[in-house]
Amino acid sequence: MSEQKKISKPSRKPNVWLEFLGSMNLAITLLVMLAIASVIGTVLQQFQPVQDYIIKFGPFWYEVYGSLALYDVYGAAWFMIVLLFLLISTGVCVTRNTPVFIKDMKEYSEKLSINALKHQPNHTQFAVAGDFEQQKAYATEFLKHEGFKTRINQRDDGSVTVAGLKGHWNRLGYFFSHISIIIICIGALMDSNIYLKYFELTGSMQAETRSVPLSEVDKRAWLPPSNFSYRGNVNITEGRDADVLFLPWNEGYLVQQLPFRIEVKAFRIDYYDNGMPRTYESDLLLYADDLDEPIEKTIEVNHPLYYKNYAIYQSSYGDGGSLVNMNVHALASPIVSKTEIESAINRHESLTTPAGRFRVEFSDFKLHNIVPRSEEDALATGRKMKNNGPSVLFRVRNEEGRAWEYENYMIPDEQEGRWFYMSGVRNAVSEPFRYLFVPADDLRSKKRFFEFLALVNNAPKADRIYRQAMPKPMEMERANYETHMQLMQQLVKLFRETGFDGISRFIETNVPQDQQQEVASFYFGQLANALQTLYLHVLEQEGVPINSQGDISETHQVWFEDAMTAIASLNRYGPPLFFEMTSFDQRWSTGLQITKSPGKDVVYFGSALLTLGIFFMFYVRQRRVWIHLKRNGEQTDITIAGRDNRKLPETDKEFEKLVTNFRA
Repeated sequence: MSEQKKISKPSRKPNVWLEFLGSMNLAITLLVMLAIASVIGTVLQQFQPVQDYIIKFGPFWYEVYGSLALYDVYGAAWFMIVLLFLLISTGVCVTRNTPVFIKDMKEYSEKLSINALKHQPNHTQFAVAGDFEQQKAYATEFLKHEGFKTRINQRDDGSVTVAGLKGHWNRLGYFFSHISIIIICIGALMDSNIYLKYFELTGSMQAETRSVPLSEVDKRAWLPPSNFSYRGNVNITEGRDADVLFLPWNEGYLVQQLPFRIEVKAFRIDYYDNGMPRTYESDLLLYADDLDEPIEKTIEVNHPLYYKNYAIYQSSYGDGGSLVNMNVHALASPIVSKTEIESAINRHESLTTPAGRFRVEFSDFKLHNIVPRSEEDALATGRKMKNNGPSVLFRVRNEEGRAWEYENYMIPDEQEGRWFYMSGVRNAVSEPFRYLFVPADDLRSKKRFFEFLALVNNAPKADRIYRQAMPKPMEMERANYETHMQLMQQLVKLFRETGFDGISRFIETNVPQDQQQEVASFYFGQLANALQTLYLHVLEQEGVPINSQGDISETHQVWFEDAMTAIASLNRYGPPLFFEMTSFDQRWSTGLQITKSPGKDVVYFGSALLTLGIFFMFYVRQRRVWIHLKRNGEQTDITIAGRDNRKLPETDKEFEKLVTNFRA
């Protein structure tokens, strides 16, 4: 006979890619990446205007963070790829291990050898007298009484093993927790912007970067109501409605058409004593074709309006186009002159002045400006905060495009017993405001200041006032007198154009150093004499009593010093224009965030399943007990072994108690 060779089948090598995708290391790495992304998305405000990011981080880091898509972390391509890989990795893991879990749930291991039982974490041996069959029946009933499901194995040598299993549902915890991750990833991908990224890659969608009316937005920037999921914002003024919202995209925006219309009936806001908003809410009406009557609801922060897969949140508030009336005073005019403007927030106005043509852009209005009081003021009044009243924020742009931003207050503010009208100015958004303090007169108006300023600007009239108040002494030569008058006019002009610093620089440049202090004292004395002469003339026109020596009250003297300080600052104030708000009609705008998230319920279900899985893993213990019985003459040799899938401090005590109860 020819010898037959037994050929064994080569064992299948595990697939390297499946091993990698289903590995624990990959899953942990992906979870860490998602955790880091979530931290970034929480710490770094998402979907903010581009200018805010540039101001905060600077141009270089703005580009770096932008290239990593950190301003929209949850919509970044790399974030969705991580989610997709986590889904695949968990799916591979579940596919490979589910049969093992199911087998383990059904496996009683009743055929373990006596040596295997002796190597279990807990085991003991003893002998008892009595009938073998009775001992076998007792062992089965005992384990059932202890809550174990049992299975009996009759061995060839006549011995019997009764296997008990309790808590086999523990393995469902691993299954549920892994399946829940898959479900949560699917829900997250459903609510992602994959739909938009696909259309961007195909070129059928392009963000709008211009600030144009809605009717002029590029058609490629419009999204249909059938868009699967989105999260956007819209600002609606009281009494108006909207059926679109705006989605930030790259450095522009997309316009999402809504299948319903939102109307804002009213907006309300309440403040704390420190000026922070206590609560704000909006009364909304939602109109849709499938509704017989509109849905009416008041929403506030954390209390949204739900409609189908949509959630409408109260996210912000702002000015909705408040009407503002302004007087524009010409600061360089030799006479008191003003121009009236009737405008509104978010509106632009053209202004033609002797100083050139300007564009005025009104951007915001605030009814309340709550600021801390000084310590002395707080002690005197008993209040830590004060209200500076209404203010308007606007930009003035010249023909070359250069802009100055202003923050002007409507009512005067008290400081150390004096009253000032405040006007802040800055050349860039990144700079703090520099404030001009215009002193208020006895009637708490700006009338005296503008009359005094016009007189300073009017050199011919000022010259006549100088000559009338200071006639030429008999002993002074005409040439010296004229030189004196001319010096005062030049000092006032230099002061008006450059302030106190300009006069100091003039002295440093044109006067020898050893004479500078003496000349400075003389020049500033002559300047003060000239300005006070003009000021006394203004007071006389008001009817303020002045004695023959030209003495005035301390209050009027302090006002004069404050006025000189204000005039000295005008050269850094910007265009020679002062905008005075005379009246307003406030209109609120409510900011709504509208989300369509069909994956929300999927994520909720996955989260519930994850909670259930964790409960099974941590609170359901899989415990196994084996009772092996073997005849030994008139006695029965008994081996009891136990294994717990979680080694707890009480595991050994529970096993000892079980053995004690069995032997009892």
